[in-house]
Amino acid sequence: MKTEKNTLLDNIISISIGAIAVLSIKSIFDNDNSKIVSEKGRRLLSDDIRMKEINKKILESGSNEVFV
Repeated sequence: MKTEKNTLLDNIISISIGAIAVLSIKSIFDNDNSKIVSEKGRRLLSDDIRMKEINKKILESGSNEVFV
């Protein structure tokens, strides 16, 4: 009887630790502030009208470099 309680408690603890680990890893990726894209860049990337203008400039220039 005592072994069953310990096994159940061990299982609950293991599951809890696993859940905390998964949530921690998810939090790391959600809160990644590596600054690969600046705040201004994120606003620009989320603006559909500006992105269409930039895409048009890229297609017209024939090159992959466009200064915004």
